[in-house]
Amino acid sequence: MTAANAALQDELQDRASKRKAVLSPGARFREASTIYLAKIEAKREDSTHALYEQWLKTVILPTLGELRLRECDVAQMDAFFSDLEQRGYAANTRRVLRAVVKGVLQQAVLHHAIASNPVPELEQIESPKGQAIARPRGLTLEERRRFLTWMDGGCVEKVCTCEDPKVCHMQRVARGADLPDLIRFGLGTGLRISEICGLRVRDLDLDGVPVVADDDIRLVQVVTMAGNMAWVRGKGLVRHSGKTAAALRVIPLPEFVATRLTARLHGDEDPNQPLFAAGGADGQPTFRWPSNVRRSVRAVRTEVGLDWMTPHTWRRTYATILDDEMGFTDRMKADLMGQARFLKDSYVSRGELHPDAAVVLDAALR
Repeated sequence: MTAANAALQDELQDRASKRKAVLSPGARFREASTIYLAKIEAKREDSTHALYEQWLKTVILPTLGELRLRECDVAQMDAFFSDLEQRGYAANTRRVLRAVVKGVLQQAVLHHAIASNPVPELEQIESPKGQAIARPRGLTLEERRRFLTWMDGGCVEKVCTCEDPKVCHMQRVARGADLPDLIRFGLGTGLRISEICGLRVRDLDLDGVPVVADDDIRLVQVVTMAGNMAWVRGKGLVRHSGKTAAALRVIPLPEFVATRLTARLHGDEDPNQPLFAAGGADGQPTFRWPSNVRRSVRAVRTEVGLDWMTPHTWRRTYATILDDEMGFTDRMKADLMGQARFLKDSYVSRGELHPDAAVVLDAALR
């Protein structure tokens, strides 16, 4: 009798779960993707939702959208990702697409439309055999000095008296885009360009925070990374907080960066004003678009023979300087870079302020 009651209860629970389910084995992949995107929109940043929605619309749904969920087996998924590789999609892109497909099919599992998710059964995504892996490249000491010297050159008067007016014009373009200060800030803090554009005046502490070092208390000037800028479909440029706890961090400022910031700020700015503001249509300061900074960099980099440089190069340069300094542990580097791990370090606590980094960077970049 007990066994019969247990079987009856199991049957009732199974029927109840099926009544609650929105998806059935005959539902299409497209329907499951709608549920998945709704959950992403509720739990993740707008930029993540926009990215996943774009990948679904342009790449995934045109192929998988009309498949019945019962048809989404390992063979179908393997064929889909093999086709992406043949079409030239990079390994990292395919990994993102795989995560999205896995998330969609997990909704089918939760709704009892399929017994298990086929995506984890697929082979690991790897780069094609023989494909050269691009090595990270930062600016050398000579390149840094040459680039910064070039940006500081040129006429400051309206009438050009330089030997080469074209070069002088490009130097004016660099200054008009705030590149001399912005690039120094990127080199001295290692922030991503979206993070730099999202900084406000209030995120700076140029008076310094007290830090105990070598049995002495000293004031360290810092910047708090508390947000970044991202473009979101339907909303435009949006400022939001970092996606992870590691992304929200306090970074010591090298003296050469703090000096430039002190010179540009008058003390009467609105605390919520962007640190590297652009002029808005109404004449008021507004957050700068990261894409506009990249465009400005592309416009001037050829003048100093750095055609390959992007704003992310400044972050690699920062990381290289830290990595060359033997006094910093991998945990310290991860803290400063805003990453969950740096090199082999994955499991220790992080998020501390490391003031000695400012001294090292000041010596390397001044």
